[in-house]
Amino acid sequence: MPDAAHAHAPVIHQPASKEPLADSFASLFALANGLIGIKGSIEERATAPDLILPAAYVTRPITYHEAFPGYATATETRVLCPSPVALRIAIDGIPVEMATARQDSFTRHLDLATGIMHRTTRWHLRDGRTFEITALRLVPLDGGPIVATRLTFTALDFAGHVKLEPVFGLGQDSAAGDADDPRISARLVRRWQAHAIDAHQTRFISGDLALVYTQAITPAAGADMHGGAITAQLSPGQSIGFDRVVSAVSAGAPPSAPLPAFGALAEHQAAALDRFWAGAACTIDGDPALTRALAFNQFQILQSASRDPAFGTAAKGLTGDGYEGHTFWDAEAFLLPALVFSAPDRARTLVEYRIGALDAARTNARLLGHAGAMYAWRTIAGRECSSHYPTGAAQYHINADIAHALKLYCDVTGDTAFLAQAAEMLFETARVWAQIGRFDPARASENGDAAFCIYGVTGPDEYTALVDNDFYTNAAARQHLAFAAETAQHLKASDAVAYAALANRIALDDSEIALWARAAAAMWLPVDIAHGVTPQDDSFLSRPPFPFALRVPGRPLLLDHHPMTLFRHQVCKQGDVIQALAMGLVDMPIALQSANYAFYEPVTSHDSTLSAPAFAIVAARIGQFAQAHRFLDEAAFVDLENRHHNTDHGLHMAALAGSWTALAAGWAGLAVRDGALHFRPQSAPELTHYTLRLNWRGSVLALAVTPEGATYTSIAGAPVTVFDHGRALTVGATPVFAPALSLKALIFDLDGVLTDTAEDHCAAWGELARRHGFTFDRAFNEHLKGVDRAGSLRLILNNSGKTLTDAEFTACLAEKNAIYRERLQHYTPANLFDGVTGLFAAARAAGIRIALASASRNAPDVIAALGIADQFDFIADAGAMAAQKPAPDIFLACAHALGLAPDACIGIEDAQAGVAAIHAAGMVAIGIGALNDTAFNVSHIRDLTLAAILAAHI
Repeated sequence: MPDAAHAHAPVIHQPASKEPLADSFASLFALANGLIGIKGSIEERATAPDLILPAAYVTRPITYHEAFPGYATATETRVLCPSPVALRIAIDGIPVEMATARQDSFTRHLDLATGIMHRTTRWHLRDGRTFEITALRLVPLDGGPIVATRLTFTALDFAGHVKLEPVFGLGQDSAAGDADDPRISARLVRRWQAHAIDAHQTRFISGDLALVYTQAITPAAGADMHGGAITAQLSPGQSIGFDRVVSAVSAGAPPSAPLPAFGALAEHQAAALDRFWAGAACTIDGDPALTRALAFNQFQILQSASRDPAFGTAAKGLTGDGYEGHTFWDAEAFLLPALVFSAPDRARTLVEYRIGALDAARTNARLLGHAGAMYAWRTIAGRECSSHYPTGAAQYHINADIAHALKLYCDVTGDTAFLAQAAEMLFETARVWAQIGRFDPARASENGDAAFCIYGVTGPDEYTALVDNDFYTNAAARQHLAFAAETAQHLKASDAVAYAALANRIALDDSEIALWARAAAAMWLPVDIAHGVTPQDDSFLSRPPFPFALRVPGRPLLLDHHPMTLFRHQVCKQGDVIQALAMGLVDMPIALQSANYAFYEPVTSHDSTLSAPAFAIVAARIGQFAQAHRFLDEAAFVDLENRHHNTDHGLHMAALAGSWTALAAGWAGLAVRDGALHFRPQSAPELTHYTLRLNWRGSVLALAVTPEGATYTSIAGAPVTVFDHGRALTVGATPVFAPALSLKALIFDLDGVLTDTAEDHCAAWGELARRHGFTFDRAFNEHLKGVDRAGSLRLILNNSGKTLTDAEFTACLAEKNAIYRERLQHYTPANLFDGVTGLFAAARAAGIRIALASASRNAPDVIAALGIADQFDFIADAGAMAAQKPAPDIFLACAHALGLAPDACIGIEDAQAGVAAIHAAGMVAIGIGALNDTAFNVSHIRDLTLAAILAAHI
């Protein structure tokens, strides 16, 4: 990848065939810096407010015919502020009526390397004269709340006296007013009054809102300036122009520093973007359109991400007034994961905003009857603004989303000191889960204890409301509770005095922390055996299918169906299970992920723009590359192509951020696990070569993926430790190449490998021998390892010199099995060998599938008792094998079921017969115990590491 920033950052052009003044392009060409935003207005037609300031919002009452305690009583609505780019033109003393002028040509582009929007428009007046206006505009990414313009007027075919008067756009927007579409919500336009303070400052008032604009106007060479207007006598082909720099702040804010010149701002902007792209650029070889789209999306989220902790980042950023300018869970679940790897300081601001709103969250919790803190579903200043509680206030997962964002920020940046600042928020929000959940003795969790269940919530899927045990909510709450408990212990150990003061202030004791840890460990996250999938909630799988058209292009179901029609059917706006997988909240086998994807995708309308990124990530992880690319495109081009027909409301910040995450987390397999940086790069025909740059703990890491493997380079900062498919790499300035992983699956025996059922088999055979007079002892039992039940009985009979009729033989088999199964009744997860859980997790993290090849027909019952039944991608049916070990049948059956060649698998056995079966199948064998003909042996599975396994598969 070239090092020049201009190579990283393409130019976004407005298609000449499109209506140049369409509202969608006003959003696409919006500029912002987190403190101020301006829509892509045309200066000479900027008659209406088009400026967005985070603090420019009003509070309005919500009126209900039937109101109940705790309902939101008011909404906060951001309003558009007077335009700082408006221009009036007069020729020979006569004002030009731009409303009647005709556009002969129009070009506009946004240079992502410089952050400058360029526009050239040729106008044809009714009297036949034509002129051209060229405008450059920027909003300094590292500057204050400033909009800077450089405008040039050229008389093309006439001579005359031209007057350019920079003014402020105060007129009425024709699109104003409340709308029936809830995606727009209550759009509000306020009338503004202007009052000149002096020649450079103007005060604007609208009700309780008061703003002060300060501007500096510099005429171009050859022009005169009189009373703020730029004038010149022009001949055909001559030009006149000016630079205009405007800062906008709330009245009463500290006075602005002297306004910098346009040229200085442009120079500083290019340098800032050069630094950004050096640590954030991504490319898709052979797909320049997708590369441009991803760069545009990264630029837009950088622009709109808040730089003021007093304000969050709205769903539309600073590009439009859709959703009233409210901040949702999108900021934590979608924006922060992209920002923390590209602009960590902006990610920190997102979390600081939530910390600052803690008191408002406490107030909101009291309204809902809770102690602790409950963050608003949609808000500006912190209060709940959702008037439809089933799909608003019931989305308790917002608390866990904020905790997830905090955890990810600290992991990626290494800023663990920030935990002390955020701990009070983390603890207060964790308290809510114990108030809406309980331990249900009728349900057993993975650890065998009563499962912790959460009741009466709505997950991200807003077409399914007020349910019990929403999967996403439970998964997010589990991470939240565990993180809160871990943080409490960390702070107690690192600064006992400060922790004690905090705990005393919020009345937090050790028993409550222990409750959090217990609830996290026992969280109810089941797999439905009958359906073979993870249920979205307690009732979703039993609901009837949606009887109407599921997908209507450009028109979400919520516009045509009563909410209850949606709630009672098996239909998703976006998939809660898929979202939990995409965010890494749960760890499950690829086969189960595939089953969930296959089940939920057909019942998902994808009405939410948040849906495509999650489905793209999971589709890529499970190898559904064509679908992954389709969803990646859907997210990347959602606004550039106005795919949801509502880009005019403002850009979909979460989807734009999600397009980057789809590439990084889906295709490249980016994940943070136990504080370490992991990748699982994949190359497929749909996306063969691609590159990423990202920040990690003060360093900048570059990743280049090809079909042959991935190359890692630390291009700034200290060397970085990363894991590629589980392989630890130390990456410095010298590129490190990790070849594509050839190992695709681990196939385990059960007895003696994952648990000590061998002892129970030995005891059962011993009891059978005692009852029937067979010769059997512990030493002879060694000959039975890896042999099925019938084969074992034959060996015992031969050793005893006994024969049985067929009926007697069958009866003995059943009797031995009954003895064995009686012993199994006492099995629990505690019988699982140490090391198995960690090894399985490491394998899944590396993208390696897991299968079971046990000769025991009781294997399904054993692994169920051990609590690992849902951790396998495939479990072979011992009874269906034509031949048992040492024949290769059962290992070949596993490879075939996984869709893999045998040489892509490793078998792990504790018996020589099993090793022989593995070799006969054409696989590498690893032994547990002292065995022959293996790649290597370990005495116990706790001694087996993924690194050693990978080294054995060359």
